[in-house]
Amino acid sequence: MTPTFAARLSPARQRLLAVLLLALAVVALLAVILGPVVLLHRHYSTAIDDLNDRLVRYRRVAAQAPELRRALEILKEKDGRRFFLKNTAPNLASAELADLVRGAIENNGGRITTSQSPGPRDEGAFRQVTVNVQFFAPTPALAKILQALDGQVPYLVVDNLSVRPLNAFRGFKPAPGQEPENNVQMDVSALAYPEPSRPTPAAGATAK
Repeated sequence: MTPTFAARLSPARQRLLAVLLLALAVVALLAVILGPVVLLHRHYSTAIDDLNDRLVRYRRVAAQAPELRRALEILKEKDGRRFFLKNTAPNLASAELADLVRGAIENNGGRITTSQSPGPRDEGAFRQVTVNVQFFAPTPALAKILQALDGQVPYLVVDNLSVRPLNAFRGFKPAPGQEPENNVQMDVSALAYPEPSRPTPAAGATAK
């Protein structure tokens, strides 16, 4: 059935109108069919470009990995480890710390009376080693001892410092040219790397 407005047109214009309507119908059909395909193609194209950009960045970072790994090893060996005790075995680390503390005290005018090394304890990824020491030292010598400990490498930490003057009664005066001595007690601690774990023997292996 021909619409009223089309019936008023000449046969040539009616044919032209029919062609235009057919063309519009074809375009609409193609839009319905190809539209999702075009959008999907654009989505994947954008995703592929983004992945390519990431891949280029990851390759650039991966190419720097050996150099960064060497720099990290150098940093660990030269800059980091010198602030820790050299020994990792608990008894050797305690002896190392005791020698450092003894040297700082005796080389600066102190006299050690007792020195004890309680067991180490874990401190995060490291191991804390402590030395309890008691000694006599005049005040100027004590200042030098604390300064020596503070400037020590590996780093040493002084805790629980107790200073009691000897003969500290009213009216006491030391002999001319002598400084009054102090009875000093303190804990000195340092960090050490944990002892490397030994590999577990395979099941069924026999010791030779």
